[in-house]
Amino acid sequence: MSGFTPLPEASRQHYLEAMGIDSWYPRVRLPAAPAPLIFDLDDTDYPTSPADSAGPGDARAVPAPIPTPEERPTADATEPLSTGSATAAEPRAETAGPPVVRSKAAPVPRFALSLSVVGDYLIADTLARGLSQPTDTGQQLLLNILATLGVGAADVRTHHVVQWPLFTNRKVDQGLDQARVYVDEKLDQFIRQYQPSMMLSFGAVMPKLQGWQQPQGDYGDVPWVGLPSLYQMLNEPMKKAICWHRLKPLIQSIDRNA
Repeated sequence: MSGFTPLPEASRQHYLEAMGIDSWYPRVRLPAAPAPLIFDLDDTDYPTSPADSAGPGDARAVPAPIPTPEERPTADATEPLSTGSATAAEPRAETAGPPVVRSKAAPVPRFALSLSVVGDYLIADTLARGLSQPTDTGQQLLLNILATLGVGAADVRTHHVVQWPLFTNRKVDQGLDQARVYVDEKLDQFIRQYQPSMMLSFGAVMPKLQGWQQPQGDYGDVPWVGLPSLYQMLNEPMKKAICWHRLKPLIQSIDRNA
């Protein structure tokens, strides 16, 4: 078997298609499979004993001077993926030299991102590490915050949770760029269908995917505001002051136009 040369990926896919074989990727780790090379895009832990119960009106915390932005820098989140493209070249004789060292596969980010449209607001909610769906306390806090903007549970128009990576197959490229493209496609679909007027981004996933360095900006034609993770706010009540400080101009604008 030492002389076995694997088929190029394009040839392999053509062979499988000709044989009528559909590729299948396991969605769970198989027995005895090697551990995948993954890293948490957001390391917010789910609080087992929330300091507060997210009761009505909790979002209106007393305003406080805004501290250093809580979003972690994106520079060391992952190494950039190689973008070199294959080009045709004339055959040439092999020359003596040191063996070629192939670069390692790009790390695979791991995150869960809850996307929804509530009223006129597009919500991108980073779920705490270990969660696959929003929790009741997290959802209640989100509804309390949205209530200050004049929308509530009855205004939920759509909801989708992105769990990355999608596959456990290590041969599938699921790096940061691929994650960004996938999330962008989902968000663009919601924007086209529901035409929200603003995005509220909770937690670190969207800033890291998009390379955002400021607490607000524009996502295409939709303005966005970056807010602390809902699960950080449940665990650290002072984070609510940051949320209130950033939403206060928007709330005042709504009150003036009421």
